[in-house]
Amino acid sequence: MKIANINASKHLLKRIEATRVLDFILDVVRPLEFIYNHSLYDQIIWSHHSHFKSLPLLPIWKFENEGYENIISLLHTIPIYFCDSRPKEIRGEDSIIKDSIIDVMGAYHSNRKGYTPYIELYLTDIDGAAQNNDIHFKWLVTKVLIHELAHAALDIFNWEHNRCSVEKVSYHTIFGRWREESMANAITLKIIKDCGHRDFYDYAKHFMQSQPAEYALGVLMEDVGYWDFRSVFDSKIQGVDHTLQAEWLKYASGNPDWAGLEKWNKILDNKYVYLFDGEYYTSAEKVVYSIVGKVLSDYEKDNGAKMPVSTFRSLFPYIKTSVGMSYEPIEAISDFSRYQYKIELAEGDYALHDTWHNETLHKFIVNVKSLLTQYQNY
Repeated sequence: MKIANINASKHLLKRIEATRVLDFILDVVRPLEFIYNHSLYDQIIWSHHSHFKSLPLLPIWKFENEGYENIISLLHTIPIYFCDSRPKEIRGEDSIIKDSIIDVMGAYHSNRKGYTPYIELYLTDIDGAAQNNDIHFKWLVTKVLIHELAHAALDIFNWEHNRCSVEKVSYHTIFGRWREESMANAITLKIIKDCGHRDFYDYAKHFMQSQPAEYALGVLMEDVGYWDFRSVFDSKIQGVDHTLQAEWLKYASGNPDWAGLEKWNKILDNKYVYLFDGEYYTSAEKVVYSIVGKVLSDYEKDNGAKMPVSTFRSLFPYIKTSVGMSYEPIEAISDFSRYQYKIELAEGDYALHDTWHNETLHKFIVNVKSLLTQYQNY
């Protein structure tokens, strides 16, 4: 770790030493080292940088692959500064705030203007929140540092392959702040949980639950995985439809659970999102099946009989998908592996093809397109 004191009080620096905070931080993140080292072997074997003309390569803090395990590398490659307290005034539109995330007890400053990213820890504010308790002080310093490192791992400007000059989802929006802070807390709690220190985990979890709602949301997300992390990271590069942003905020600030949040992570990271009959879909195949199933069910309820093939063809055209026709009579199918969704029509059973994409989906539902709402994130 590269740590320097800026203006923190001497008695708090002595407490850092007396409680062996730095040793404790290393103990907490040690299980994460195994995950990081595993991915590092792959990077060493499979990546090469021959396109660089000379050494050194990109700045040492930049990571090649996205993932929260980059916290291990960032812990040792970006500066950490001990400061007295959070700035009382945050300067205006042209200040460093635009490139920074300033939390109550710490801050992460990005490198998007070419400078080295760095972290500030506000020791007086941490001590106040710990109520002058040595153990809680040690735990909070560790929790705040990992939280700020999570921001660094979520920073697209620390990714070697980033080509964006501006984030398409900014932290300085309500949606961006909720996504970022909840994910940073989720990552932090996961790391603390994985280290096996039960008392620290209980304290950190309780503390997060007492934070503002966008931070507390992270407690529900402690089982966060690789693709959940990528959903937040990728959204900054790709963007998210504004209607879906509003719907996610409504859900996240209501009565969410992890299953719902995990599903939303997929929705926000998918190019095309479909809304049908009150449910969101990210799969063209699944929404085709659902639309056909609903149309057939409604017809049978209204008419007391199954839909004739002629009516079905008038609603759903017999078109070529990428690798086969949209549907076939069961008796004409030789390879059932590609026609697994069975439909019952008046003259007999048919089956839908299993390969669809956005273009063929819209050709197929052209006559019932009013049933579907589509969103595009990027």
